[in-house]
Amino acid sequence: MKKLFVLFFVYFALLSFAQNKSIISSEIRWKGYKTLKAESLSHYGTIKLKSGNFIFKNNEIAGGTFTMDMMTMDAEDLNNDPKLKKMFENHLKSDDFFDSKNFPVSTFQIKSIKKLNSNSAQLNGVLTIKGISKNISFPVKVSESNNITTISSGTFTFNRKNFGLTYNIFEDMLISNDVEMSIKFQLK
Repeated sequence: MKKLFVLFFVYFALLSFAQNKSIISSEIRWKGYKTLKAESLSHYGTIKLKSGNFIFKNNEIAGGTFTMDMMTMDAEDLNNDPKLKKMFENHLKSDDFFDSKNFPVSTFQIKSIKKLNSNSAQLNGVLTIKGISKNISFPVKVSESNNITTISSGTFTFNRKNFGLTYNIFEDMLISNDVEMSIKFQLK
């Protein structure tokens, strides 16, 4: 009985110091290049958020996770050519790349946070794509206005090959290994 009381006390003590905030709006952007990093040789777009929340302690990020819906990859750069857009998006979702049918979500889970200054932090965590998990880090800015917390990153990159995102040998040599991403979340 005493152990049970201690567990309840610890649980409620943690709740009183930590605040869970849910994501109420999001923007997740991606960009990929051919090996020559020219804008004309790039594709870019968005991925929709499936779920996510952040934990705050003393008004600072203390943890969190977000899940991306890989079936929602949108190639905005091809909006003027609907047929090519659909073909390219299906190619990205196929087992050539993200295999979205078998791996419908990708996640990022914060493992640690390094405060950089009063309104920015380095998020260190685990990115999981196609069931492969790798550590990545990226800086974010945190701001508060009208009881809404905004978390936004600049552009950060990950190596697609580390997550098994490869194509046939010849085509693969023409694609840059770096995929750029950026996030912007509003929390309440």
